[in-house]
Amino acid sequence: MGHDKEGTEVIKVEIPKSLAKRFRRYVAEKYGFRRGALSKAIADLIGKELSSLRFQASSTVDEIVGLGFRSDYKWEGEDLIDTLKTLTSISPH
Repeated sequence: MGHDKEGTEVIKVEIPKSLAKRFRRYVAEKYGFRRGALSKAIADLIGKELSSLRFQASSTVDEIVGLGFRSDYKWEGEDLIDTLKTLTSISPH
């Protein structure tokens, strides 16, 4: 298993036995029985999840910016958080 520039870290977690059994079966089917397959599978899944979060955050920013275009609201320097809350409550979303 290749190591990146950052090295590796051990993260110990507890999960239900039934989930662990299903996950080991998934890893064996997808990654095989090679040494490090379980670590590779977990790293891949964490990476995918974090990437999807980054995409979701980006789309959230796009939605916030789009609020101004979809409404007739004119911002006049008031608190941005209050303005976004107001726009979100009147938005069709």
